[in-house]
Amino acid sequence: MYIAASHTIAFIVLSVAAVFDLKTTEVPDTVSIVGVLAGLGLHLTASIPHMDFAVLTNLATLLSDPLIWFQALGDPLLWSIGAGAAFSVYGWGLYFLGMWGGADAFAMSVIGFGTPYAISGTGISFGISIFLNILFLGMIYSLGYAFYISTGNNALSKTWKTVRTQEKRISMEIMFAGLLSAFMSVTGFYVSLLYFGILLGLIFLYRYLKVIQDDLMTKKIPVSDLEPGDVLDDTEEQGGKVKGITEEQINSIDKDKVRIKTGVRFIPVFPAALLLTELGIGGLSVIAFILSL
Repeated sequence: MYIAASHTIAFIVLSVAAVFDLKTTEVPDTVSIVGVLAGLGLHLTASIPHMDFAVLTNLATLLSDPLIWFQALGDPLLWSIGAGAAFSVYGWGLYFLGMWGGADAFAMSVIGFGTPYAISGTGISFGISIFLNILFLGMIYSLGYAFYISTGNNALSKTWKTVRTQEKRISMEIMFAGLLSAFMSVTGFYVSLLYFGILLGLIFLYRYLKVIQDDLMTKKIPVSDLEPGDVLDDTEEQGGKVKGITEEQINSIDKDKVRIKTGVRFIPVFPAALLLTELGIGGLSVIAFILSL
């Protein structure tokens, strides 16, 4: 019951975040925080019957053998913490690389803490499936949007020029993708190979979308029309992170007009990916189909 409630709340939270994203491009942090806390809280409640309180109240065990102490928390909570941490590292890693916004990273945390495994029982397959669904849907969604607005422009040739000027960084990203894919080899060689192909595609897709964003998804507006959450064209000065402007920063601007960026509104991908995974569509089923060929 508690696990089903956690999945339901995660889907509702992600759907609400998607509505905010589509309407205003700015998702309040409180929406995602509710999803994370609800996921942890419900998995904690589900873990109570399985907890070993004798071990948990023994601080000597925590200091001498922390693994035993954490195992005493019970499987549901351990899965929520573990999957939540893994999804958060990925999502916030992309945020600090400037590839995602904070709302996207928060959505990954909601997925990890709120739906670490299937309602039917623990196991890694649900997490892998939803992660792959996010990648699959994200690529389709982003590519469709990008191709739609780039029709008749030289986005591909400009992307190639960008790749040539970022050879060292791209090489490092490919090496990192290879390491992550090697880690995924525990689930099978073809899974690892597919995972590497997806990550490789994302590396170059990011440059393609960046060219489109810089050339086709910027507009100049009066400062009076600026709203909190709008992303200025000079995000590089904020450490490369996709970060919206605040009310205080708006008041400190001494120009008449500024150029802002409009990006792909990516949040709808997350509830869609979760729904497909709950229905058993995509993710590992796609891999199973590939392996059957």
